[in-house]
Amino acid sequence: MLFLCDERDVYFIKRSDKMPTHGGQVAFVGGHKTAADRDPWDAARREFEEETSISREVLEFVGYLPVVLTARLQPIIPVVAKLTVSKEEFLGSVVSNGEWVDLMAYPWSELAQEQNWEFAWRNGYGRSPVLFHTLKNGKFEALTADHHAHLLWGATASMVWDFLHLYFKPSVGSY
Repeated sequence: MLFLCDERDVYFIKRSDKMPTHGGQVAFVGGHKTAADRDPWDAARREFEEETSISREVLEFVGYLPVVLTARLQPIIPVVAKLTVSKEEFLGSVVSNGEWVDLMAYPWSELAQEQNWEFAWRNGYGRSPVLFHTLKNGKFEALTADHHAHLLWGATASMVWDFLHLYFKPSVGSY
């Protein structure tokens, strides 16, 4: 999974409703490691190129976050990368491969406010919190004209929460 960000924003996709899993959900670009991928960073860069039609050269490796388990206990290795081109250049040239229908640049300043987060308890293989954050209408830039609110939750929300609590500095956009 590619946790893509820059100094001001985090970049999320809205998955196509036609996807066999997680259709319509807010997520990060990403997918499964193939035999040709040397490591999670290599897999994340390949997935980025496949899903956005943009060269992996615009990515700068930042690091890894702790492994996140999905509700089905599948491990996800979050790879954090900084976008090295401007938001305008990125949004102006990104093209979906069909797996997603929108791309959103959402500000760190909204994610960093703990009062913007909620959680509920999930009882499954064990009792665990499920985090929620509403991507507020008018607070993000998107490729489409559909700027209604979106719900960030599950594994993607856990990755953002982990990043905020492990690495985020008090001044917005510093890491």
